[in-house]
Amino acid sequence: MLKIHMILTVNPECDIMKIASVLITYIILMQVSFTPALSQQPYSDDHGEVREMVLDHSVKTVQLYREGWPLSYPVVKLSGDVPLVLEFDDLSEDQPRFMYRMLHCNADWTPSDLSEQEYLEGYPENEIRKSTPSFNTYTTYLHYELQIPNEDIRFMLSGNYLLLVYRDGNPDDVVFTRRFMVTEAKVNIEASAHIPVLNQYKGCCQEVDFTVNHSGVTIDDPFSETMALVYQNGLWDLRLDALQPYMVNPGQLVYDYQEENIFPGGNEFRFFDTKNTRTPTYYVERIDFVAPFFHFRLKPDTPRSPHSYFSQEDINGRFAIEAEGSHNPGVDADYVFVHFRLDMPLPLDGTVYLAGGLTNWQFDELSRMEYKPEEQAYMLSLLLKQGVYNYRYLFLPSFDEQFVVPEIEGSHSETGNEYLILFYHRPPGTRYDRLLGHQIVHSNQ
Repeated sequence: MLKIHMILTVNPECDIMKIASVLITYIILMQVSFTPALSQQPYSDDHGEVREMVLDHSVKTVQLYREGWPLSYPVVKLSGDVPLVLEFDDLSEDQPRFMYRMLHCNADWTPSDLSEQEYLEGYPENEIRKSTPSFNTYTTYLHYELQIPNEDIRFMLSGNYLLLVYRDGNPDDVVFTRRFMVTEAKVNIEASAHIPVLNQYKGCCQEVDFTVNHSGVTIDDPFSETMALVYQNGLWDLRLDALQPYMVNPGQLVYDYQEENIFPGGNEFRFFDTKNTRTPTYYVERIDFVAPFFHFRLKPDTPRSPHSYFSQEDINGRFAIEAEGSHNPGVDADYVFVHFRLDMPLPLDGTVYLAGGLTNWQFDELSRMEYKPEEQAYMLSLLLKQGVYNYRYLFLPSFDEQFVVPEIEGSHSETGNEYLILFYHRPPGTRYDRLLGHQIVHSNQ
């Protein structure tokens, strides 16, 4: 497992060194042969942080969300709330038994010291029993669903959790992992995401300020007992780590900085629609059928101007499974090939990746664009379930560990982004980080 630890680069007119000091990290996991030290935990990096990964290419379209809100963050309340729903498809022919466990984690996503008996009520290992075969599709698959919590397992403690799904009762044969959070909802967080106050960040970045109201929760030393994290667009590794309060008032912690809370704005996501297999829509150039798959060829993309921002509605890198005329897209939406093309007269000195929920935000051989000199373009094909998808292109220069965000997409303070704020508390003498509350805020609203 190769890990690249990087800091996102923003527009040239921004103060890059100050952005770097904010420690916005982007961890890239590239799927290569596992080293012996990680053979038992392919979902963990060198620092012990557990990762979201899909390790089996026959498993696709993994989603974890609050019941009834497929585009929501996977956050569930400790006491009473709608459950989380896990959905995924298995395209293999062997029809394995999928089992799952849950690992409790610290605020930084390293495993906590707790045993399963301390944070779970019920059986720690359970089978995903609900599976439905695809109906009237060219691609045959089994569609799996699971509610969390359920009659087999319930949570006893708040905090971060990693869901591990593995094959045929073998916990070493992990198929995929997903992160989720269990909150106590005991604090109120007021937040805003807006154009930065300082001039050097106004054109390219966004500032996230928030206040944690913790009336009823005793916090003796907020600087040693608490941790606040902010994520952009649900991307786990695009985050601000361990922010300290700027001001402490009775029952209130204020996080109102001018530099420590800066994110690169990025740009609106590109999108396409594969719901209709008969008529090209939106950014689809044409549709061909080559048995047994439909092939959607998207209109050629080009690099965006680093100085021009164009407003466009998006779903912040996510996807929604839909098929025209479908009553249950979970089982009657088909799998189609989508062909991407990024026109560029000459190749860049580095690697271009296709990024978003459609590639599980993984950077490996499946998401790496290939430059075709005869086409003067970067090209890639993916097998995806019918629906509406967001995506973007990320450039990693040769011999570097930093993605250059504006190289292809640009970075602007006007971009509509979504920020997830999580607030943790570990009182003296306790052994885990309690998640006391969360908030979601949209930029420039």
